[in-house]
Amino acid sequence: MARKKKEKEPRARAQPKPSYGWAAEEAAEEKLAEGLKRSDLDSGKVMLVDRDISTPVIETYDANTGELEGSILLKDGNREGVTGLVKIIENVDVELDHDSNIESINFKGQLSVENQSKKDRLWDIDLSLKNIDSTSLKSKDIKIRELGTDKDTNAYTEDFVIKEEIKNLLLVQEYVNTLPDADNVLNLRDIETNLLKAKDKTSKAGAKVKERIAPVEEEEEEEEEEEEGEEEEEDEEDETFEDGGTASDGFSLQAFGISIDKENTVTFAIAMRNLFAKAIKNVKVVKHIPGDFSNPVVRDTTEGRAEVEGNKIVWNIEKLMPETTVLLKFTCSILVTDITKRKTGTIDVTYEASSSFAEGLDIDKYDAYTRNKFYVDTVERDEEPGVWDCKLVFENPSEFIIQLFNADVYSPEDESVKYVDIDPKDVPYLPAGAQWHSKKWKFESEEYPAFRKKLEFRVMPDFQTIVKGTASIADVILEIASIAGDMSYDIEQVPTYKEKDVIATLKMVNNGSAPLNEITVVQQYFNDEYQPPKADEIKVLWNRKEIDLDSGSVNFDGNIFKISLKDLRNSSNGLFMPESSLEFQYPIHCINPAQESKFESEITYFTNTFPVSQELEFKPEVPVIEALHLRRRFRIGKEVLPIGKLGNYEIILTLENIGTAPLQKLVLMDKVPDSFEYSDFSMKPEITDEVGQDTLKWTIDKLMAEEKIEITYKISGTGAYSPSDAQLGL
Repeated sequence: MARKKKEKEPRARAQPKPSYGWAAEEAAEEKLAEGLKRSDLDSGKVMLVDRDISTPVIETYDANTGELEGSILLKDGNREGVTGLVKIIENVDVELDHDSNIESINFKGQLSVENQSKKDRLWDIDLSLKNIDSTSLKSKDIKIRELGTDKDTNAYTEDFVIKEEIKNLLLVQEYVNTLPDADNVLNLRDIETNLLKAKDKTSKAGAKVKERIAPVEEEEEEEEEEEEGEEEEEDEEDETFEDGGTASDGFSLQAFGISIDKENTVTFAIAMRNLFAKAIKNVKVVKHIPGDFSNPVVRDTTEGRAEVEGNKIVWNIEKLMPETTVLLKFTCSILVTDITKRKTGTIDVTYEASSSFAEGLDIDKYDAYTRNKFYVDTVERDEEPGVWDCKLVFENPSEFIIQLFNADVYSPEDESVKYVDIDPKDVPYLPAGAQWHSKKWKFESEEYPAFRKKLEFRVMPDFQTIVKGTASIADVILEIASIAGDMSYDIEQVPTYKEKDVIATLKMVNNGSAPLNEITVVQQYFNDEYQPPKADEIKVLWNRKEIDLDSGSVNFDGNIFKISLKDLRNSSNGLFMPESSLEFQYPIHCINPAQESKFESEITYFTNTFPVSQELEFKPEVPVIEALHLRRRFRIGKEVLPIGKLGNYEIILTLENIGTAPLQKLVLMDKVPDSFEYSDFSMKPEITDEVGQDTLKWTIDKLMAEEKIEITYKISGTGAYSPSDAQLGL
């Protein structure tokens, strides 16, 4: 039968839209076209639906007039048949960094036209594709002469790739937060707002955008080798903030700092959004949990089911609808006793989709022929010679479902007279083995009737788009927040009923791996006798260099004194980086303290990272300042003892506490005449010129009651020296 130009345009169901057997529109079995559904996913069979199954005969009617036009006779009641299968198969592997930036997309596509029958061949297959411009497919029209029934001849395939940049159609991002209120911070609304920022990110297929995160050891070596400027550091921090921030405010969704020697709870949220045109299914998310973490607990899932399986959390979702965001939350504990950075673990995702990654690529038209049979029964009436009862029979002897979309029978004498005139809206699909019988018509002729016939049919197609997708998401580094420090007073005892300043020195070192953005020093329990410093009396040394302290950074509230360094990343000093040091110096004003009063204070260092994490707290040991009711009594003596050769003398200085209370910060000085040289000190002095000539100065931090110390050194006269000059003391 030669193919002829169609005179009638089939209705919509004659060209069903491309579809896949588990598409989202149907909960169980999808309709391939009106009147058909898939009956066996493994065999590829489909079956008639919405029909009266009580009889093997199906009557067909003219859709316009409602008159009986014919009937379908099913073979043994069979309503099934196979289809001509056209598949777009895509394998897509996407690599993302922690902030959903595409590192690479590997794409492999294949167009496959298959004969699913083991008995019947297909021939004269015409296939038209839509929207091939973004792919390497050469032509939208594909003609296949014939497909056989064995594995070597039953399929036509053509590989393709995507030429343009590709969008990632399954957005996946992990959010890590170490704050105590992380569960509230990681809410679906703000996460969805943040996640949608990644929806337009693209990548060239096969192109590697950037290197994956280096191992911790390599990263540490790079940090040691590279010195980045303050401006670069600020830019990098801004980028982190932008990626992890919310749409509603300026606070970060993520916090990566954990405290050393402390049990930290880390909250994880994994968000996904389906950007495919159809639902995706069999979504499996595997979160790998490094050995540093313990006690993983699934807290919530908005879709599907998540469970802890050994050192992994596995999240399964049967179906994820288009433009839908889903969220998994879980927590882990981590205790670290050193400052080695910890990785949070990678994520692997697998899924299946039924709409193409190549935007718009689809099937436009499919025509194919297979084994068929038709005839006209012409029966002369017994009692009326020359009067014939006639009917058209179209038989489907194949395994396929066939659509008879045009059947015309013309009068032998006049083509304008039609005895059979049907179109696709009048005839249902014919399952394997079925026959369509037209209604009978009467024809009068003494000769054997010879009718002209035109029949057009096609094998019903099944269009499938099969995407096998994977996504891998890089992990992030948890920075270890840790500080060490101490504090001291220059003296710890002050006299009663006198005004005296005690100099406090507070030292702090960032001995962790996390840069610090906020530092607060709090000292409390001041009173009328022991008063805090004024703002302009505070000296701050950053890495041993003095820096300016804004008066707004100092706060007095009752008995609490506070120094706050906020938003360091945007300050001239920048972040307080690992191994950096800070020193605060300021006076404690002791105002006429009463007998036996004490200043028992408490100092706390508070620090935080950027992005904000759990606040770190450190309390150095604070000495007690005591007010002693004492009157200082001490004795200073000097002895000059000749030794050795002429002009050589030993000087013996004595300092004795003859009172009942300790003495602090005593200064002992002795001057050396210009005509003498000095050497061999039992205690090294400070050499000054406080009295116009060389002066030796010793500072004694503390001298207990009845304690006596002796300092010796030697002098040697030169030139016109006078031994009596050495007798002078200070």
